[in-house]
Amino acid sequence: MKHALVSGSAGFVGRHLVPKLEAAGYEVVGVDPRLKADVKRGRISATIDQYVRDHQDGRFDVIVHLAANIPDIHERIHSGHIAYSDIPLDYAMADYVSHHPPREALVWPTSCAVDYPDDPYAWVKLTGERVFGALKEVPLKVLRPFSGYGGDQALSYPFPAILQRVKNRENPLTVWGSGTQVRDFVHIDDLTDAFMWAIEHFPAHTPIDIGTGTGTDFITLARMMADAVGYSPEIKALSEKAESSRRRVANPAAAESCGFKPKISLGEGIRRALDQS
Repeated sequence: MKHALVSGSAGFVGRHLVPKLEAAGYEVVGVDPRLKADVKRGRISATIDQYVRDHQDGRFDVIVHLAANIPDIHERIHSGHIAYSDIPLDYAMADYVSHHPPREALVWPTSCAVDYPDDPYAWVKLTGERVFGALKEVPLKVLRPFSGYGGDQALSYPFPAILQRVKNRENPLTVWGSGTQVRDFVHIDDLTDAFMWAIEHFPAHTPIDIGTGTGTDFITLARMMADAVGYSPEIKALSEKAESSRRRVANPAAAESCGFKPKISLGEGIRRALDQS
């Protein structure tokens, strides 16, 4: 039996990834303050800094570090110094890994948001790239996810927020910013498959874009969702809301050269999300 540690295991990516690790034969220890503690089932209710302070066993084959606090872009930009609170979590994990390196891989996601320096989250992830990058002897696999989405994602993210308005048949149907900002939407099943693939197939210490290579603007996304439900609202852009970068689309070449390619189209992803509701 191989062993995996997943920080942030109750979050959006974590709760989809843990079952895949278990199906692949890993005994998983999940660490997240939102969990109901159950040691026998490998569920630890703690922050990652609390966990690494109290557990110094170092018995893991794979460590996946997902622990993060990510409010929406508008709140991040206006929340002051608290927006940088993830930096100590990354340092705590890096310090733990330096003493207890995993036998197979440390898998950590940076973000496509590193292109927008007005967003504090960009600086959190850029700092994380430096901190984890300093672990030269650790088999570090760095994923750069683009806009991951799914039906059970928190409403602080654009995809589920717009989808909720669509399900309520709001008219006008609102999107944040200009509505013309472009994102590369990656379904959560594809995203977690990329994490699994990274363990054995991605090169160490090389950020790999995880995306489809296809961009969709928010107005088009909203129209696709409304069409899937069967109504035709006016779509209104809220220019007073922050929108971050104008365009974020992955270059999938590196991932494809390693044998990974997303499979789920945005239209199919919208249908799956609606089926979940």
